[in-house]
Amino acid sequence: IKKIDFTNFTHRVKTVSVKIKNGLQVGSCSKDDEGSPTGEIWNVDKENIAYGDLDGDGKAEAIVPMTANICGANMLTDEAVLVYTLKGGKATKLPEFEYSDDACEAGTEDCNLNRVPGVIVEYDVETKAIAVSNYFATEDDARCCPSFLRKSWFRWDKTKFVELKKGKIEASKQEEL
Repeated sequence: IKKIDFTNFTHRVKTVSVKIKNGLQVGSCSKDDEGSPTGEIWNVDKENIAYGDLDGDGKAEAIVPMTANICGANMLTDEAVLVYTLKGGKATKLPEFEYSDDACEAGTEDCNLNRVPGVIVEYDVETKAIAVSNYFATEDDARCCPSFLRKSWFRWDKTKFVELKKGKIEASKQEEL
């Protein structure tokens, strides 16, 4: 699976087919009446793809995070984490899973954290799971530079992804997303 170039690949995000070439969605941005870019564009960063054996068959799966930005801007509008396995020599997408973290329980009075789109994924060898780091910002943080993160672990149970555990919210060492 490591030989497949997911930066030049057609992905299915939710119900939409997204053709990626050189890391960016093909034909997604258009221009408005003033000539300014409009719409959103999905991208895949090769450096953020993780690999690991999630199903125990001795072969790695590919964990591919995708983000969508406003065309002509650097503001994330959407995201997805897609997981592929090889079946018959072809990359086959496993079901999508809910990895998004709200930081605090809904309605919690003292919660001043807001989730910032964009995640970092890793393969955790010890738990044989996907580790997803979600970022959170306070009202005082610049959008680029959230102050906090929390890592959560998800394991494939042969039919769906199941959350194993959720870490503590910690100060982020990330200077810029």
